[in-house]
Formats: sequence, structure tokens, C-alpha cells
Amino acid sequence: MTISDPNRKFGKQIQRHQLDLPEYAASFLNYKALKKDGQLIKQLSATPTIAARGESNTSDIQAALRANKEVFFFRLEREIEKVNVFYIQKEAEFSLRLKTLLDKKRVIQARIATSSKLSASFVTLVEGFQQFDNDLNKLQQFVEVNETAISKILKKWDKTSKSRTKEIYLQRAVEIQPCFNRDVLRDLADRATTARLNLEALAEGENVQFEPSTNTDRAIGQRVGTEESDIDLQILQASVAGNIGALREWFARLSAQPDASERFTRIFLATISEAPDESIQVFLGSDLVDIHAEDDINERNCLHEATIYGKDLVLEHGLTHGVDVTRLDAYGRVPLHYACLRGRVGMVQKLLTANPGTIDFKDHDSFTPLIHSIVRHRIDCVRLLLSRNARIDPQSDADHIPLNLACQHESVEVATLLLEYRAKLLPDAEGLFPQHLVARSSQTADLLLLLGKHGADLNQRDKLYQWTPLFHAASEGRVNCLRALLESGADPDALDEKGLTAMYYATWEGHLECMDLLWERSRRHLERRSSSRVGQVLPPRSQLGAMEITPEEPAMSLEGDGIPDLSLPPPIIPLRRYGHNFLDTKTFVAINFDQCGKAIQFFNEARYPAARLTISSKTSDLIPRNLMLPIQEDSRSVYFQIDNLSTFSVDFEIFPTFGSKVIAKSVALPDVFQAVQSSSGTSCLPLFDPRLRSVGQIKFSFQVIKPYTGTPLEITQFATYWKATSALDDHSGLVTGSSLSGDYVRLVVQLTRDGIPVIYPSYFISYNSLDVSLCQLKYETLTRLNLTGSLPPSQATDPLDILEWRKKLTGPIFTLREILAVVPPHINFNLHVLYPSTSEDISLGVHSNIDVNTFADAILTEVFDHARALRTRAADLSRSIVFSSINPNVCTALNWKQPNFPVLLCNDLGRSPNTASPRDPTNPAPSIKESARLSITNNFMGMTCSSRILEMVPALVDTVKQSGLVLVSDASDEAALSPTALAQSRADTGWSMMPEGINGIMKGNGILRFNETIDM
Repeated sequence: MTISDPNRKFGKQIQRHQLDLPEYAASFLNYKALKKDGQLIKQLSATPTIAARGESNTSDIQAALRANKEVFFFRLEREIEKVNVFYIQKEAEFSLRLKTLLDKKRVIQARIATSSKLSASFVTLVEGFQQFDNDLNKLQQFVEVNETAISKILKKWDKTSKSRTKEIYLQRAVEIQPCFNRDVLRDLADRATTARLNLEALAEGENVQFEPSTNTDRAIGQRVGTEESDIDLQILQASVAGNIGALREWFARLSAQPDASERFTRIFLATISEAPDESIQVFLGSDLVDIHAEDDINERNCLHEATIYGKDLVLEHGLTHGVDVTRLDAYGRVPLHYACLRGRVGMVQKLLTANPGTIDFKDHDSFTPLIHSIVRHRIDCVRLLLSRNARIDPQSDADHIPLNLACQHESVEVATLLLEYRAKLLPDAEGLFPQHLVARSSQTADLLLLLGKHGADLNQRDKLYQWTPLFHAASEGRVNCLRALLESGADPDALDEKGLTAMYYATWEGHLECMDLLWERSRRHLERRSSSRVGQVLPPRSQLGAMEITPEEPAMSLEGDGIPDLSLPPPIIPLRRYGHNFLDTKTFVAINFDQCGKAIQFFNEARYPAARLTISSKTSDLIPRNLMLPIQEDSRSVYFQIDNLSTFSVDFEIFPTFGSKVIAKSVALPDVFQAVQSSSGTSCLPLFDPRLRSVGQIKFSFQVIKPYTGTPLEITQFATYWKATSALDDHSGLVTGSSLSGDYVRLVVQLTRDGIPVIYPSYFISYNSLDVSLCQLKYETLTRLNLTGSLPPSQATDPLDILEWRKKLTGPIFTLREILAVVPPHINFNLHVLYPSTSEDISLGVHSNIDVNTFADAILTEVFDHARALRTRAADLSRSIVFSSINPNVCTALNWKQPNFPVLLCNDLGRSPNTASPRDPTNPAPSIKESARLSITNNFMGMTCSSRILEMVPALVDTVKQSGLVLVSDASDEAALSPTALAQSRADTGWSMMPEGINGIMKGNGILRFNETIDM
């Protein structure tokens, strides 16, 4: 569980935590009362204030809040006090638990033996430390969530009362509280981690000390000795092996000792898991085993152990002799919980017969036996529990909802059973109904149709963002669910709380098939009414909100409690920015973690319930980066600028979320990043624990960009491009002006095998009915085959317009150098770089033997030499050039190597199949969201999108523009259509005209035209 999720409203987030941490629910800060439902701030702001007669009070809200400041902070301090009292109580409880565990660990550590992991208490002690880690993580989450809640409430107060209280109050009244002092929790986490590492080392026969031993340890060791532990181990081994004769001999030898009953009871509880029934019968047949005994660490009796390991003999004996079936273990579970968790239907039947009252018992996670059965997909157990009247509807907000969990886990059988027993359709803690959970997670529509048959409203809006199930299916790309919803009459034109349609989210996330389905249905609606086209509503003003899709607050003027923000927006003062940051001497290294798969995997995930990843480099002075696991979408890329690539290595260290003891580590050596044939690649490294055992793996991709190898253009002599924005932040505010204007001829640039930049629009060139990969041929080979062309210098003075030049440059292969030299400088160029991506390499068999750095340097050398040549002819002579590419690695390299020329990242989502780049079906085109993220992160000038996409979803235009990016509409795929076919295509799709607000259009005739004035 992550502590924060930027895509979830905090009010819903804290409810989710209260559901996940039921033991802590009543002690959370009452966020709703202070901020939302109680409307405390609104109530206080509405308190009348006394004004002089005849005077008009123009700031009643702010004055009322200031007058009632004491009331607000009194209530806030009582909430903080409640959190603090609970924390202090839990801190003392955890300190005592850890002390008990450490004492038992010292006893085991004193009994040094090679088979110590088979000792009667070792397994339960390891489990005890695991449970301690889990519970401590819950307390740490409790602290983090409450601290965030206080910060947000204070921010709300400041914004509404026009005060500046937050920072000073946090420093003087909040951070000094014991519950917000991380030192104690960090110390508890470190001591527990260290003890567990010592214990695991001991289990493997290694007496490794991760902490210095104390006199107490040695005293315990002398007192306990090794002979007693050896006897316990030999008895346990005889029992597990089924050596009945040896076992009976041990009973005969030791039965007269005063501690015989305690010893054999302890061994009996430990042997249930592996011993055969014959061995267990020997224990049960003796008078030395206390059948009612419990383990002093996990607090389980023999019934717990029997249900966990499926020992019917022990269960029958325990029930016959009256062992307590309601006994809770350290997890708050009764034996029935484990029987359901393991799917042991016969045992469930016997336990319910013994005590039907346990059927609705909740454990510490608020899981009933029914919930465990649903989560583990134990259908027979579910059926039995329902027949015995297990509760299926929640009693309070703190309860899990069985039907919702069944839908979340895509269990049609369980959902069918629950609906047959008349389960209610209720929203969960996040405000999502069962139909929403199915729409966003299920690959098939069966469960969705089942809910519809039982009365589920398929146009039901959730209580989170006012999304219908259609929005969830569209955003997650669930095509089957989307199709079923549309066929069931779901409204494709429904708007969410931000005024956006489901088609917007399908397009933004890159789910093209969903977008096409929605567009088809939406167009039919439009034919029956005269209102404006679907999707032509403005997205939220906040660019960040648009990038994250679901921002924490609505972006309009009214706050959640109804108080308007009375401040006027600041005036728009365009700020002109010249060029962008680039590499002078340093090398740029990007490390990216996959968004689809799990970047970090542990072979035993239960051992590491909550952790963080620290990325650092001991060979440089780089600031370490900390990422919470699992890695969130907004933090999956890490960037470094380094001095020396040959010595650069990266350390990956994993810690407990709030601890400082390393639990796993790996290192990427310089050879990983010094790729000889490529400037990018992927790597999978093993994760080692402190004892150098492989416990998992870490996967990442990387790109290395080196500074330009030649002499860059001098910024003092060659002007950079510029872009004016309406905000001080690079990544927000509208673009209000740019140096890009007029027409640009698009030239597709690629390199021959010997590294010469040439102009040709395709990877393949036809020769004698053969398609040959151009990048595999040397330029002299192309010349020898008469595939190249030439431009006489005299043509430089020909009075040709831009279209004539475009026509003249089409056909044979020209060198980039020749075209730059001959074509007049008033003709601007869009150099579109063609470099095969991994998917193109797979699907087309195209592979460049030249790495991205060398590739970009070769093109930049020609462009820089040309710029200097023009300058020698005339001081004010220059040519405007803009780079573009569909390959993000190429765009990143071109952008980081120079600040003079802008770069556009091309997105081909939604382009005609005949013109879009061929792709591996398993590696679809990047989403609009991903292209926008890359453009913002790497300071690209902007991006291009398919004209088809922008016409279908005009709201995307505003989203991209608010990101501070120039947006170009790519209509080049229309060149393949005849005028009649083009007109018919537009009629079929309902297209009429390009949406307003785009900054440029890439036409089908190969001309990129920018608006003369980019004014938004």
C-alpha cells in the first residue's frame, strides 16, 4: 500500500486508509469534519461580524474567519491530541513487542546448531518478526496520513482566510509532537530488521552478527546451553521423519522430567505442520501434551495449526477435547479464518458446527471468513458460508463489501452466489460501485452483464470523480466491457466533474480501439441533435490536473465547502525563454522503470511489505534519489548529469519504508552504461540481501547522451529559438509566442551505413523489385546503383516557391549537406529524423549499426557547418530549422546536445495504418499522455499529434497547450487519399474543420505550417 496516490482525492484516500487499517480508524484525524462534511471553515466564515453603521463590509468571510481563529485551532488541536494519545499508546506497545521478540531471538541464537531452523520456536519467531514489520508499517502509514491531513487543512484555512499560518503552525505546534518524530519508529524498524537478518543467517548455519552481542546474550547462552536445544531438535526430527520407535523412546526417557509437559507441548505445536499422522498420534496418545496450549509468539492453538496445515486428526482431537474455537491469534484470526483461507471445506463445516458464532468474526484487517474465501477464490467455502447465513452486507463504513471484492477480483462465480443471496450494490470507501470496479479491471464483460441483470445502473456515477462505468473502461482500455456498456445503452456523451467525456480519457491514455468505439456511438448521438460536437469542452485549467487526469481538487473557482476564491488571477505577462538547457561537458544518463511490468520483484514478496528504493552513485557527488515502492507513474524516471561515464556506477539500495537498514542491494557497473553499439538499452540486475543471497531483481531501461563531439554553435553569435509563456514555470502556462512561423519543408533524414546523412522518406529503397534497408548500404553503393541525385549549384538562384522545392527534393536520395548548400536560406526546413525503434527493429527487421549519439552528432555537424557557412556569406543570413522524430531517444539526444534549434516529438497514435510507423502488436504506439510527459521532462519545444485525434477530441488541444508545449496537427496521412476519398472519409467520421488553438499543421504535401502569430 502506498502512502499517497496523486490520482486520488485526499478525502477518499484517508477513507481508504481507515478501511485498510481498521484498528486505527477511530483515531485518524477527523478530516471530513474539519474540511468537508462538517464544513467547519464555512460555519466559522458565516459567523456575522459587527460593522460600523453605514459601512459596507467587503471581506465578511475573511473577517469572520479571523475573528473565529481560536475556535478553528481549538478543534484542530483536539484532533492532534487524539492522534498523539493513540500514537504514544501504540509506540509503547510496539516497544514491548520488540523487546519480547528480541529476548526470544537471543535464546534461539544462544542455541547454536546447524539445524536451528527446525527448532520448535524458530518458524514462529520469524513469523513474529514479519508480523511486527507489517504492524509497524501500519503505524508509520497512520502517522504519514495524519501529518498530510493537518498540512492540507492548514492550507485550506490559509487560502480561505487569506492568512499565512500553515508553515509556522507546522513548525511550532505539529512537528514537535511525539507522533511526528520519526526517530523512534526508525529505531524500532532498524532493530527489527537487524534482528531478522541475524535470525535468517542463523537459520542457514551462519553465525553472522549484524549487531554486536551483549553480555545479556552471553548470559542467556551460558544459562541455556546447547544440549537442551539438541534434544528438542532430535525429537522434532524424529517426529517429522515418522520414526515412531525413536519418538516413543524419547517420551519414555524424558517423561519423568519436571518440564516434560512443557517441552512436548511446545514440540507438538511445532510438529503439526510436517509430521505424519502416526507421529502426531504418539503425542496425542501421551499424557504429556496440553491440548489447550498456545504458542507464546503467534498465540495459535492446535486448531489454528490444524486448519493451516490440513491436519484433520488434530482438528478432531481438539474439538472433542473442547479446545477454544474462538481463540484469536496474533493476527486476530480464529481457526475458521484459516480454514477458509486455505479452502478446507470439511474443516469449515466442522468449525461452524462447533460454534456458528464465529462465522462473522473479523481479524485485524477486518476480514471475515467470507472475505478471505472471496479473495482466495475458495468457491466451495463461499457457498458453504452463505448457506450458513454469513453476513454479506457491511454493518459500517469500516467493513469490506463482499460483492465489491468479488468484482475487484473478477470472480463471476462468487458474484453470482452473492447476488443470488440478494447482496446490495453499494459504494466502497473510494465511492466506487461494483460496476465501476468491474469496468476498470475485467477483461471480459460477463460480470458486468451479470450486474446489469441484477439491477445495477450502468450509467451510475461514482462518488470519486462522477465517472460512469464507461469512463473506467475507457481509461483502462477494457474494450469488451466498453462495448458491452455501449450496447446496454450507456451514454457515451456523459461528462465528468471536469466536463470531459470518456473518449477524452481513452485517447489521452492511448486506447485507440476504445476511442473509435466511443466516437462511432457519439457521432450517432450527434446526428440526432444540434448541439456542439462531443468532447469540445474545455479541460481543467490546471495542467498538472490534466496530466494526472484526476486531480485532488476541482480546478474551478468554488472550493469543496462552497467558499469561493475571491482573489483575482494574476495578469498574464509573457515571459520569453531562449533555447533550453543543454550538455556542455557533462554526460546525461536517464534510468527508466517500466510502467507496465513490475520494475522491482522480490522472490518472496511477503518479506518486504513496504519499502523504498534509494538510487545513488558513490563515484560522483550526485544527490541520492528516493522512490517509494511500488514505483509510481510520476517517479519512474531518474536523471543524472555526470562528468565521467567510464567510472559511473549506480547503487540501488532498498530499505524498509521508514528504516535505515539495507534489506536488498544491487549495483550497475560502468559497463552497463558504456554501450558500444547503442546509446540505450535495458538491464536486469539481481538484488542481494546483506548476506549476498539473491532475493529479487530490478529491471530498468537507460539512455546515455553524450555532449556534442564537435564545436557547437556559439550562443553569442547564433541566436537560439525562443518561446514565450504566460507563467514563470517552464512546465505550465500557455505558450503566447514563438520564433516558429511560416512554412517549413519536411525532409526525412537518416544515415547510411558509413554515417552520411541523406534525405529519403522510407527505411527501405526499391531496387530490381527488392526492398533493401537503406541504413545497411554505404553512400558509395547507392551512387554506384544510380539511386542518388544531385542539385547543381546554379539551382540555388532559381526563383522557385516552397512547393516547387519540395517537389524537386522528392525522388532520388540526396545528401543533407547538398540540400542545405543549394536550397536558398529563406526556405525553412523541418528535419524529421528516421531512426528505428526497438519495435520497428522487431517488426520490420530494420537495425541501425550507428548508435543514437553518433547518429545525432552526424546530423548536427551538417546543420552547424551550414549555419556557419551562411554567416560567412552575410552577417544576418540564417535558416530556420526545426527537428522532429517519432523516436523519443532521438529527440532527447538532439535536444540535449544543442540549444539553438527546437525539437518536436511526434506521436503517431490514431494515424492511418498505411502511414503510421509499423509496430510490434505487443508494443503499441505511446499514448498522448506519455508523449506529453516526455516532452515536458526533456524540455522539447512541443509535440505533434494526428489530426484525426485532435478533430475527434478537441479538448486534448487545451490539455497539451496548458502543459507549455507547442502543438502541431499532423495531417500528412491524408496525402494518401484522393480528394473524393478524403471528402468521404471526413463525412464518414463527422470531421468538419480543425479545432482551434493548434500552433501548426503538417500538411499532406510535406509542408509544416506554423501560425504567423502563436497567440492563445
